[in-house]
Amino acid sequence: MFNNEDSSEVRDKILNEAQVLFIKNGYKGTSVRDIAKASGTNIAMVNYYFNSKYNLFEMIFEEALDVLTKRIFDTITSDLPFFELIETWIHTYYEILFQYPQIAAFILNEVSLNPEALTQRIKKRNPYGSFSKIEQRMEEEIRKGTIRETPAADFLLNILSLCMFPFMFGNMAMTLMEIPPSIYNELIANHEKYVIKFTINALKPCNN
Repeated sequence: MFNNEDSSEVRDKILNEAQVLFIKNGYKGTSVRDIAKASGTNIAMVNYYFNSKYNLFEMIFEEALDVLTKRIFDTITSDLPFFELIETWIHTYYEILFQYPQIAAFILNEVSLNPEALTQRIKKRNPYGSFSKIEQRMEEEIRKGTIRETPAADFLLNILSLCMFPFMFGNMAMTLMEIPPSIYNELIANHEKYVIKFTINALKPCNN
């Protein structure tokens, strides 16, 4: 059908175009026909390489989630000094989401269209051990007086919101502000520094 080089190029083209469509329209709003048309192939070719739309989606989303969760969980469970850990944690979100902006869009679509499946995907990566470790670290810092009394669940939600929101709503923000992606990316890079400072200052006791 194709030589190995052509086969690899076709497969990558289908993956790339499917990724764009899944981000834009979600899983349910994207058909195999849409993917075939966008990639310049046909339905038979999409099925030949990936068997089904579901398998294609799984491959794209699972890879993106693996990158994000591994880096985040590795940071949270590290032995870095606490405030350095927080800075690295936030930087990791921004670094990965700049590299894989589709992750935020995927998550937003899944929260809206298929929250049960998203919950199961995250559970498979066993987040509880990592979150338990950061909760223990926070309790230690509270006892030492390094940070103020702060519920770990609220803190985790704050980090997630502050880091994910600029990427989830990037297209809308660029439209509203009438700026190109290059300017928005520069804005977000500067915003990372603000988020780090804001988060650490919110944790410190009032007299610090």
